[in-house]
Amino acid sequence: MVEQADLETLAKLQERLASRLELKKYVKPVNLVGGADCGYDKKKERIGASIVVLRLPDFDIVETSQAIQKVKFPYVPTFLSFREGPVFFDAFRKIKKKPEVTFFDGNGIAHPRRMGLASYIGILLGIATIGCAKNPLYPFLLPSENRGAYTSLLNDKQEKVGVCLRTRTGIKPVFVSPGNRTDITSSIEIVLSCTKFRIPEPLRVAHRLSREIFRRT
Repeated sequence: MVEQADLETLAKLQERLASRLELKKYVKPVNLVGGADCGYDKKKERIGASIVVLRLPDFDIVETSQAIQKVKFPYVPTFLSFREGPVFFDAFRKIKKKPEVTFFDGNGIAHPRRMGLASYIGILLGIATIGCAKNPLYPFLLPSENRGAYTSLLNDKQEKVGVCLRTRTGIKPVFVSPGNRTDITSSIEIVLSCTKFRIPEPLRVAHRLSREIFRRT
């Protein structure tokens, strides 16, 4: 149970962290790309994070890492980073081949305080991150059916904070927002360069590995 006063303190922390965001076009070549996802063992109240590093353009697996922790923070909408962030930090510490850009199954700046999971991890680790969520926090219009089509995601202040992006023709879109050290345009470009199906390949692999963690423990 988290008290309202605690959430207000954490919200202020998110706002302070958001002031440190670096939102700029990513211009360096992307050779190694990361994907980060997590799964839960509800019976034992554990969370397991999986990180995968792939080499472009063939998506060969270069390295993977996993970490498991006890769940220490409840599920509270818009505060997911405090629940999942610690186990991702643990998993990132084990990675030797650092990716240039890392995808997260969640939001970046498409968040009420511009501090979704991708932004939170990106700020605290000082890395380039992109949020790629299956569901948005804001209303959206569907883009046309063609791959690469998108519509803008606007926050409550009518600021553009991401896009509803069609990664494959005729398939449900995903919701992309920059996390840190990227911008909306480069996030779209990098997502499309890493996508064969609906979900970017690094996230597909990380998702599969995260689901296997508790089958072995």
